[in-house]
Amino acid sequence: MSEEPVEQLRGRRRTVSLARLYLDPNNFRFADNPAYRLVAPEDVFKPEVQRITSTFVSGKSQEYIQDLIASIKENGWLEIDPILVEQRDGGRFLVVEGNRRVATLKHLQRQYEDGAAYLGKLDVALFAKVPVVLHDTADERQHMVMMGLHHISGKRRWPAINRALAMKRLQQQFDGDANAVCRALGVTRQDFNRSVRTLALVDAYKESDYGDQFKSDQYTLFREVLGKPTIRSWLRWNDSTSVAAEQLNLDRLFSWMSEVDTEDGDDRSDIDYRAESGPVITTVGHVRELAKLIEDPRAVKQLDETRSLQEATLSSDLLVKTEIERAFGDCDDGILKLNKRVGELDSEDLDRVEHLIGKLHGISYAHKRRPAASGGRMPWQPFNERTHSQFSTVRVNAYRGISGLALEGLERVNLIAGINNAGKTSLLEAIYLLAHQNDETALLDVARWRGRMEGEPDPVWLTQQLQHVIHIDGHFDAFEENVASLDIQRIDEPDEDIKDQTSFLTKLLIKSSYGGKGQSANVALFSDRNHRATFQGQHWLCRSALTSPFWASRTDVLTEANEAALEAGVKAKVIGFIVEHIDEAITSIELVKEPNRFLVSQEGFDQASDLSSFGDGMRRIFEIGLLFASVRGGVLLIDEFENAIHTALLDPFTRIVQELAAEHDVQVFLTTHSKETLDAFIKNGYRTDDIAGYGICRGPDGAHARRFDGDKLLRLNRAVDFDLRGIR
Repeated sequence: MSEEPVEQLRGRRRTVSLARLYLDPNNFRFADNPAYRLVAPEDVFKPEVQRITSTFVSGKSQEYIQDLIASIKENGWLEIDPILVEQRDGGRFLVVEGNRRVATLKHLQRQYEDGAAYLGKLDVALFAKVPVVLHDTADERQHMVMMGLHHISGKRRWPAINRALAMKRLQQQFDGDANAVCRALGVTRQDFNRSVRTLALVDAYKESDYGDQFKSDQYTLFREVLGKPTIRSWLRWNDSTSVAAEQLNLDRLFSWMSEVDTEDGDDRSDIDYRAESGPVITTVGHVRELAKLIEDPRAVKQLDETRSLQEATLSSDLLVKTEIERAFGDCDDGILKLNKRVGELDSEDLDRVEHLIGKLHGISYAHKRRPAASGGRMPWQPFNERTHSQFSTVRVNAYRGISGLALEGLERVNLIAGINNAGKTSLLEAIYLLAHQNDETALLDVARWRGRMEGEPDPVWLTQQLQHVIHIDGHFDAFEENVASLDIQRIDEPDEDIKDQTSFLTKLLIKSSYGGKGQSANVALFSDRNHRATFQGQHWLCRSALTSPFWASRTDVLTEANEAALEAGVKAKVIGFIVEHIDEAITSIELVKEPNRFLVSQEGFDQASDLSSFGDGMRRIFEIGLLFASVRGGVLLIDEFENAIHTALLDPFTRIVQELAAEHDVQVFLTTHSKETLDAFIKNGYRTDDIAGYGICRGPDGAHARRFDGDKLLRLNRAVDFDLRGIR
């Protein structure tokens, strides 16, 4: 069937009374609404149908058109895009494009006539003469093509499921000719086929035991499912019939995407104990993770039993073996290439060979010395579990107004002082990002923490916090060639990889490297769904944590640190410090999983109290202490170290911080506004050769740092009561 002639889709301009404009009850904007029913042509203009349609378009309290109401009152009527209409019998006009705007005008007209609204800059004469573009035909097929051109392939797209429903309906109008639909709408056959097949999978879900749970935003999950070859194979999905031959696996998939009732297992038959279990697969990222493990029967069994995608991933031998095999394959390929060029290797090349041999010995040594794992492995792991040291230098070339700031000669504990707005907190954030390499969650978390946001922030707000250029580098571990770098570029224009561009906000291109090994990530942020990220390589430099007294409470961070602190003995040491120096009546501080809080037990009290009911200083000491266990071998960054901690506690607390850093091989960076804190670190009787102090100041040429080692700080303090904060 040939493509629709463009001339037939053109119209002529005229004005029409608002009373003669009727909303389209079959508009695909709300085709996914559970209450929607296809309306016959002869019923379109019935008052009841128009009332229901108005509710669909506007919302019960006009919540869907509040933006248009405000805009029209503020700016008047702006004829940016024409209202497209078709003339029907009796001088009535059916709106093809512009239903929201027409519904808004009708609402304002009702309020105006009732004397209940101020219309601002809207001229009431518009109610009698609304400008429209009239099309000469009321053919159903062309009606749908016009809608499709605007909302399927055009700029103002409907949600994905509405577009798919429209394409499927239009295929019926074209007598089943999919190619004709694609030509008429300007969509690819691949997009059309995947949309229609996804609807078939959605229909199968609706007919299952979980069908009453379907929500339109789940459509993207089903679409992603069919985009994964491993899942299609597991389902034995037939593209021609759009049917899954493996019904048992289809039922399992549907259960993972749904809330289910799980029987308690009590033997008493007279009582039915049930508990609700939430859906396992709720994001596109979950589908991608599922695709990686779906061919591993052990992981699938674990997913069935635990309903935890994380537990299933951690149990997957296939993923571990695949990663190990890939690593060995890369090694074999590299060794083969070097062997062919052995005669061309110079002395520096041979030194690198020796260094690589040392790393391989380190892996063997670490495996022999490492205790049996007590929990699941992390999705992201450091490049090397054992390092000789952490950062020796850090350079912030571009981050939050800092340019060219370098810290040289870094030690175990690094004290950072300076006036307000010198860039101290930004420096800690930059080090945290560099340690996390191409892990985009570090950048997004820093923005969220700085904004004191709990939970997932609004994507639009989050996008506004992201810089356009970030560049940070430094030396990590004891070898000079181990240069680490991080480059992040924000791009606000969508590229061809972003198929649905209607809700696109921005894209981050993240490139990192360490010791010559490059990694990258492409991250797209959207206004109406979770961000999308693809990776090449997933390794940190080391484990790291960043804490500030000004951020929102992060109980989840302490929850993760609690187990490690118990195993390493850190928790007992921290509680011992609290008992000795703050409250001798405290007997324990225990994590209660429900409601995921720490409870403090005290002598003389029958009931434990929430940790939040104690002073900020005690909570701060407890948090900093536990974090050492979670970053063993890595980096701990502490903003405003002294905040909420009484000056009388600084001497003993700075000493325990240094002891924990040495015992657990942690490099510490901390900022302070307090001379008492600086003095405590160099006078607490612990090793001053583990300390370096940096005075940060800003000048006409940007921020710079002056370094003093611990011994020099002590000598200057004794001689002239030196204050690092006053460096200029």
